[in-house]
Amino acid sequence: MTLKALGDSAWLVEFPGVSGEAALARVMGLAAALENDRPAGVLDVVPSFDSLAVRFDEADGLEILEWIGSVVVADRLIEGGEREIPVCYGGGHGPDLEGLAERTGLAVAEVIARHSGAVYTVAAVGFSPGFPYLLGLPECLRVPRRETPRLAVPAGSVAVAGGQAGIYPFASPGGWHVLGRTDAGLFDPLAARPALLRSGDRVRFVPVEELGEAAEIPPLAEITSERWIEVIEPGALTTVQDLGRPGHESSGVSPGGAVDRHALRVANLMVGNEEGAAALEICIRGPVLKFHVETTVAWVGETGKSRRVAAGETVDFSKLTGGVRACLAVAGGLRVPDLLGSASTDLRAGFGGFHGRALRAGDRLVFGEPAEVPRCGDWHVGRGDRISEVVLRFLPGVQQHWFSEAARRRFRSEVYQLTPRSDRMGARLAGTTLELAEPREMISQPVACGSVQVPPDGQPIILLAERQTIGGYPQIGHVISVDLPKLARAWPGAAVRLREVTWEEARELRWREERDFASLRTGLKLL
Repeated sequence: MTLKALGDSAWLVEFPGVSGEAALARVMGLAAALENDRPAGVLDVVPSFDSLAVRFDEADGLEILEWIGSVVVADRLIEGGEREIPVCYGGGHGPDLEGLAERTGLAVAEVIARHSGAVYTVAAVGFSPGFPYLLGLPECLRVPRRETPRLAVPAGSVAVAGGQAGIYPFASPGGWHVLGRTDAGLFDPLAARPALLRSGDRVRFVPVEELGEAAEIPPLAEITSERWIEVIEPGALTTVQDLGRPGHESSGVSPGGAVDRHALRVANLMVGNEEGAAALEICIRGPVLKFHVETTVAWVGETGKSRRVAAGETVDFSKLTGGVRACLAVAGGLRVPDLLGSASTDLRAGFGGFHGRALRAGDRLVFGEPAEVPRCGDWHVGRGDRISEVVLRFLPGVQQHWFSEAARRRFRSEVYQLTPRSDRMGARLAGTTLELAEPREMISQPVACGSVQVPPDGQPIILLAERQTIGGYPQIGHVISVDLPKLARAWPGAAVRLREVTWEEARELRWREERDFASLRTGLKLL
């Protein structure tokens, strides 16, 4: 068993020399042992094929490391239920089926027969809520991932990559080869067991001629509170977010939450809320909102400013300038249903927040009764000027040694550019290609916010709030926690430089940030 830093807020456990179901038994045994004796401060235990991550936040990372090393590991018997998954192969449902047949030298019918004739074992659930990583793909169907991931793979897509098979529960980016589609529901956030499949289950694919009808979306509930906001114009991309929903990564649920956690915490403090209260995350252009009762709001972008809003007043937030993202908090906090312990919107999975989506004109948002609100006035919270160049400090990635010496040197010295293809899931960079020292196909393993993945096209992707929980691209680095808000605010086209620091430096910077928040809390109480 070896332990490595997965950024500054997680440890990765690996089992060298063990593979397949033997590795899975080892991982499941360790996961069970850790869950039985989880100390305070551990947010999640995230198992994968042959590795496992332990996530923490405010806890002492060295104490967590010592605890992991002290746990006695015993292999666990792989057992679970058996599920049949209907699949409609080929055509529009399986755009890569014919290409895979040509690549493997098999007839299309033979590819379908081999794929559906195997019995698969669920090794892990990750990447997105309910996504199963499956062992048991026949050797003849094993091909590398696509050179460049698709920006959108349809929900229900049944796909293969390397030695793995899987099913996309929701529309999302992905680099696997899509053979067909299923209408099986793999994730329900309202269910006692949100993910249909779990580690150890067995899966069989059953070919079908057509799929069932999609379920209808229920109508919006009527407003019953007097404290509400009407959305006149929604802005470019405005969602309800809080600090996220840790603790469900073993079901593939991203921690999510605000991309700029710093802005959300500051905005809430400025209106007297708890730091993690639900607020609006605004991207590029703000909304126009009508407030039906008097209240206080705070906008935090490049700087933070609060103001009183009169009953019946319409406020145009679209003219405010600053970073590409900002947070708008309302005294009392927004009130939306709590799903899996959070009010955050998961846009990829379509749940949480306000009906699992971005705001639209005509939506009505309820907010709570305010606590003690700091006095508004001629003051603001400073956060720096517009970012044209971002310097990101990073820790070495768990696969950094896979890359050539020249690639590692370029990663530390070259200037990259933030591209418009970036989103809540990840910041995509463009620049010099980062190549592996030799061709390799990795087994998917846990990732973290700030993980810098490098797909086969050699262009880095820095994972952000709505990241996958497990990924299959090598990680050359991990951007430290305190620097991610800078990336969240940067506009496309911004220059990005990366500078290596030590794990100890990263944690010291994190403690320093928390001391600054303590000072801010004290100062606001005086108002």
